[in-house]
Amino acid sequence: MTFIRRAHLYLGCFFAPMLVFFSVSGIWQVYGIQWADQNKLLRLLSTIHMGHNLHSKDPHPFTLTSPYLEFFVAVMAASLVLNIILGVVMAFRFGRGTLALASLAAGVLVPVVIILLFAHTVV
Repeated sequence: MTFIRRAHLYLGCFFAPMLVFFSVSGIWQVYGIQWADQNKLLRLLSTIHMGHNLHSKDPHPFTLTSPYLEFFVAVMAASLVLNIILGVVMAFRFGRGTLALASLAAGVLVPVVIILLFAHTVV
């Protein structure tokens, strides 16, 4: 049981940065926030989130028509971010701080390195 709990803590720290990214970028995509469309970096992040062709000129291939569904998605994303933050705090409190910090750092660095390695094929 101890192994499962520790694996949960450190894997949570590893994936927390990407889960926060997908949650936050999902919010600006659901509401079609205009400054996200005008910023080149945010447009790139949006295409990563949606997983479609990075050379596409249409950053929003579909639209949500229900305001209730939009609200639900926004609340879900905010709840996910809060739960991730609480999980990372628990990892530092109940796990080894150094290993939790290393897992969190790796969760930031690994996707950044992958994006940077393959960015030349995108731009």
